[in-house]
Amino acid sequence: MRRLELLREIAETINGAYEMEPMLDAVLQKLLQLTGLQAGWVFLTKPGSCNFSCAADCRLPPALEIDGKRPMREGSCWCLDRFWDGRLRHAVNILNCKRIEDAIKYRWGDTQGISHHASIPLRAGTELFGILNVASPGKTHFSGEELAVLQSIAYQIGTAAHRIRLYQTEQKRATLFERLGQVTRHIGTLLDSRSLAAGIVGSAGERMGWPGVALFVKEAQGLSRRALYQRGQLDEHIVPVAEKRGGMLAAALAEERTVQWYGHEQELGAPGGKWWSGVAAPLVLQGEPFGVLAVGGAGPSGLDAIDAEVLEALAAHVALTYDNVYLHEKQRELARWEERNRIARDLHDSVSQMLFSMSLHAKGLAHSLPDVPEAAKQALCEVQRLSQTAAGEMRAMIRQLRPVGLEEGLLTGLQRYGEGIGLRVSYAAADLRQLPERLEDALWRIGQEALNNVRKHAHSDMAQIKLSFTQWEACMTVSDDGVGLPKRKAAKTAGYGMTTMRERAEALGGTLTVTSKAGKGTQVTVRLPL
Repeated sequence: MRRLELLREIAETINGAYEMEPMLDAVLQKLLQLTGLQAGWVFLTKPGSCNFSCAADCRLPPALEIDGKRPMREGSCWCLDRFWDGRLRHAVNILNCKRIEDAIKYRWGDTQGISHHASIPLRAGTELFGILNVASPGKTHFSGEELAVLQSIAYQIGTAAHRIRLYQTEQKRATLFERLGQVTRHIGTLLDSRSLAAGIVGSAGERMGWPGVALFVKEAQGLSRRALYQRGQLDEHIVPVAEKRGGMLAAALAEERTVQWYGHEQELGAPGGKWWSGVAAPLVLQGEPFGVLAVGGAGPSGLDAIDAEVLEALAAHVALTYDNVYLHEKQRELARWEERNRIARDLHDSVSQMLFSMSLHAKGLAHSLPDVPEAAKQALCEVQRLSQTAAGEMRAMIRQLRPVGLEEGLLTGLQRYGEGIGLRVSYAAADLRQLPERLEDALWRIGQEALNNVRKHAHSDMAQIKLSFTQWEACMTVSDDGVGLPKRKAAKTAGYGMTTMRERAEALGGTLTVTSKAGKGTQVTVRLPL
């Protein structure tokens, strides 16, 4: 009757459980009472993984409890080896326990006469979860009846483990998607492209509970990291990523699919280090991949298929956010242009005309009054001069509403500028498009400085300008066939003009590179993200 009562209690404990470890602890204690055995422990392992954890134990010998039960957390043994290679499918007698053997060999402490244990796999259908081990002092063999009882309880534990994992999976999915809603509501309020990557990564890092979050953007030279959140810190440095062959980020971008890795070192760019495990999802906009959103950590991150599913959803929101910010900035830019054009028209039609009329009236008045005192004539001449000066300044202000030289377009403006300083400038553009105002202004200023350098240092009167575009980037190259830069100077490129050009490019999230060979000219290349 006591045995039947214990079996009923075990079944009730298993059927009512929704947390794994408390259920295993309770069942293990009742199982030892039922069988009269002294000690027991349970190893759990994830499908497809050779990692394990000791999820429960009861009355272990002192030799296995040293250093916070370190012998039960580290190393392999024969029962786990058989479990992983497929030989442990039913309850079996194990000849001896390797952990006990090690305890005796290394004198960890009292083994209480235990040398052997029975091992029973925990399974639900074809899915294996772990191993149940039980032992007693001097017991080197378990009868068929004992193994049958252990096997039946192990089946119940396996079924409960399957149910608990499904419950925990759905609970995790619900929690992560709730957090995802918070993140997407926040990033939906971001409108500044310059801080967009940091805002996305910071929001996800603070709310999602992932060990690390990073956002990478595709450039001509490869991927560059735009923001990184890990260990509670946000890094907004823009750094290139040296992708090794077979890198997970490159695979996600090239194949346009979410990839998950474990035990593979993925470079993040310094500072930032490497991730040993993680998940990467491509950022796709208008059918083209333009970056990668990744989560991971320097050690086993514990990420699974649920994390990959949520990351895919977040990546889709991030791509839409980039599109919305781009459209918002275009709208603001058009509004600025309309306002500036309105102001320019108003100044030309009202103030400029009034100043011109004032100048004519002053001049006419001076001629129509020949007998006025000399002082009055001088005052009228001064009025005329001041009105003409004011009209000139007004025209300059109207021109400043659009950078001087850009009235006919960027390339034509740079060609005319070069001709004005004594250069013969040719240009080529495979595809012309309307650039955002701040990018056009930056390319104009950088082009001016590059042409000035040709005039001053190249000992050549010829320069070539090439402008090209990808879906995500504008690239302008200014080159000459002059004497080139000495290696020492080419390596530094730290003059004031060069520094200014680089700062202009980096302020817009772009890059500027200078390549030069003695006697073969110099090439300045600026790349700005669209």
